[in-house]
Amino acid sequence: MGMLESMEYRWRRSTRAKQLQVRITPWQGIEVVIPTHTSKERVRAFLARQRQWIRSTWSEMQSQLTDADRELPSELNLLALGEHWQVHYRKQTAAAVRVHSAARSLTVLHTDADDARCRAALRRWLTRRARVSLQPQALQLCTFMQASYRRLQIRGQSSRWGSCSSNGTLSLNYKLLFLEPRLVRYLLVHELAHTRVLSHSPRFWKLVARYEPHWRELDRELGEAWRDVPAWVELK
Repeated sequence: MGMLESMEYRWRRSTRAKQLQVRITPWQGIEVVIPTHTSKERVRAFLARQRQWIRSTWSEMQSQLTDADRELPSELNLLALGEHWQVHYRKQTAAAVRVHSAARSLTVLHTDADDARCRAALRRWLTRRARVSLQPQALQLCTFMQASYRRLQIRGQSSRWGSCSSNGTLSLNYKLLFLEPRLVRYLLVHELAHTRVLSHSPRFWKLVARYEPHWRELDRELGEAWRDVPAWVELK
């Protein structure tokens, strides 16, 4: 962690980042992504240039974040799937939180008003829903791109939409469900391209462009799409 005047920020070195980046969300705060081998002097100069933008963006996000954003959701709008789910909560005697779903309606069964456990139950449901819906899309794109992966895992990463490891593990973030389908498709194209080229070399971007000509625009949008994830998802 560090301090940028009166604002706290955290920094993360990344072997995949091509340039210095600042990511800001109202729930995760300010994160500075630093490519490997970038000097401290360059980072300080970058933050000095971005200071005003960071301050104004952070202030705007904080002013727009209301108490309602932190409350348990009454609905889930999964843009990636074109699905809208109503969410209901019902007390029960069993010492567990479970989610029952039927006809685009979710019922969270809980023992008390423990919002944290209800949020955890909803996140588990989102994880299952993401696996069921995103795996067929990934397999379809594998055929299209002549790519392959060994296994799929669904996670709730705080700073990545997805990743692909050298051993062929494709990791996708269940929060992708809240994004537009075209952004989800681009993310899948991007990560599946890594099954053939692990680096972000010119060869990699040429491969991505073959299957998604508008990758530059989509990549920029994806970098800002964290604000489309409901705040309750991130609260523990």
